[in-house]
Amino acid sequence: MSGGHCRDRIPGQTPQNWEGRRAIPVDRYHAKEFPLRIPLNCLPRVVFTAFGLVLMTAILAPLVILAGILDKAGPAYVLMRTWGRAVARFMGLTFSIHGTEKIIPGTSYIITPNHQSNADILALVATLPVRFRWVIKKELLKIPLFGWALGSTGAISLDRSNREESVKRLQEGTSKLHGGWSVLIYPEGTRTSDGIIQHFKKGPFMMAVQTGIPILPVTCNGAFKILPKKTLAIRAGHISITIGNPIPTEGLTERNVPELMEKTRQEMIAHFDPDYDPFT
Repeated sequence: MSGGHCRDRIPGQTPQNWEGRRAIPVDRYHAKEFPLRIPLNCLPRVVFTAFGLVLMTAILAPLVILAGILDKAGPAYVLMRTWGRAVARFMGLTFSIHGTEKIIPGTSYIITPNHQSNADILALVATLPVRFRWVIKKELLKIPLFGWALGSTGAISLDRSNREESVKRLQEGTSKLHGGWSVLIYPEGTRTSDGIIQHFKKGPFMMAVQTGIPILPVTCNGAFKILPKKTLAIRAGHISITIGNPIPTEGLTERNVPELMEKTRQEMIAHFDPDYDPFT
């Protein structure tokens, strides 16, 4: 199934009026202006993806849950990667990753990728050469099979409506950073609505200075155009993942958080390409 037949333009899909590569577009696209829809020419890909998602979840989720019950984090993670790669194939996605030589084997990181769309979740699962646990919104755990399996992988769930509880959950989550395990948390907090890197929240950076665990900046290109927020217009395409330079946090305090946020942001923006075309 070729993605070339599903290319109708999504408003805001290709931001214009950039003042250089690091700028913010003048006319920002807001998700509320673009209702959820499925263009007819994208329907075959959507149906095929939905079939694959249900099939692979039905097959692998019970195994992940069983591995979680048996406290076998390693096998559960391998099954999660298998699920991600299989679903990506149904979506017609391919991936590439750059900068893996910057990762020190056996080191724990707080991984901070930009969040372009649900498609970049699959790219990260399929390509990152480090074992990690997700930081997710708690609502995901309520999804039958999928949510239960996600919880079995050791994911850290947050209640975004309760800041104090979220901070507490992140602090508790530091206990899962041992034996080379890392944690992945989107610093923007949610998917971008216009394709650019949004403002960062403090959560991952507070976690970093409290534990002394280095930040691993990760930049995703292509996922927004493949599957923009608030649409099911899935397009087959290629997503590029780039690993930035790890940022040490040992010895830093809460006073250093703003500087750490900016340093991480600049490292991610350095590899961000707003003109990246995932369909070529």
